[in-house]
Amino acid sequence: MPKKRAKKATIKAAPAADAPEVLFHVKGKMSTFGGPLDFGMKPDEDVALFAKADLTNPKFSYLFLPSPPPGTSGLGRRLNPDEFYFACRWDYAQTSKQFLRNTLATIENPKNGKSAEARPVDWGPNEDTGRDVDLSPGLAAALGLNTDDNVSVTIEARRAIAVKAARRAGHGTSNPNAKPPIQQFIQSPNYSSRNGSSIEKIVLHCTEASLQSTLDHFQTPGGRNPVSAHYVIDRNGDIYQLVSESDAAWHCMGANRDSIGIEHVGKETDALTAKQSDSSAALIRWLLAQYHIPRENIFGHDFTPGYNRPGGTSCPDELFGPTHSQAAVAAWVKANV
Repeated sequence: MPKKRAKKATIKAAPAADAPEVLFHVKGKMSTFGGPLDFGMKPDEDVALFAKADLTNPKFSYLFLPSPPPGTSGLGRRLNPDEFYFACRWDYAQTSKQFLRNTLATIENPKNGKSAEARPVDWGPNEDTGRDVDLSPGLAAALGLNTDDNVSVTIEARRAIAVKAARRAGHGTSNPNAKPPIQQFIQSPNYSSRNGSSIEKIVLHCTEASLQSTLDHFQTPGGRNPVSAHYVIDRNGDIYQLVSESDAAWHCMGANRDSIGIEHVGKETDALTAKQSDSSAALIRWLLAQYHIPRENIFGHDFTPGYNRPGGTSCPDELFGPTHSQAAVAAWVKANV
């Protein structure tokens, strides 16, 4: 991000007796940045607060994808768009780079009151944009924010100190569950904006095809049946991601905008393997906590509220129990998630 004169943020050195000490606060319009689809960032563009050595630092490596997107070498496009990170126009004389690397901020949508903790990673946006904060796509989606909405950023002294102890699970939020490892992020062209919709449900699928056939199909644009899912879990438990959680995948007609889709490799009469079940349960636990999704909002494809494809579907078949039913899915969730 090109740098211009920093906008002065509010610095409060003398808090009220019972109020937390605020080290940094700014409120203004936001936009999103980072990740494989941020074509506004150059392929070799890095971020201000982190270096390539941080890719192997367990405290910070979660911010980045396991491998660089094709044709890129910089850290900007390698940011994991589903992680919670952000950028402001920092004055490093007031908030040093080392301080910012070791702190979390509270990001709040003042319109709906939703908030989350996120890590600073970069300087920006450029003052010419008329915006004051850049957020990760995943953070914006979780807070129900769209470009040019207002957002507030606050760093309190207690958060700056506490984060030095250890990297937190998930995005650096209060999520007690770590996101399971992603074998590979393979971007599908078949996705759309959530248009501000929050993530309310998880939809479970059976691929009825091999892993490679599924990945190939999800990477094929257009055609008679352009589809995708956020995740595909192989029989050996490996997890592949194809769509950022901040975007809507095309996996459940009529219910895409507010859902996460998880495909499981298997044939119509297959059950989940033990490793596949473990990986799916771990991913679901993380998603439930990350997006505050009720456990009862986990559905098999054919039984998802809002699903409206004429004639329905046989998915998820018998992956989750001996019958094709929501009861079988619910029983698996109760026993494993």
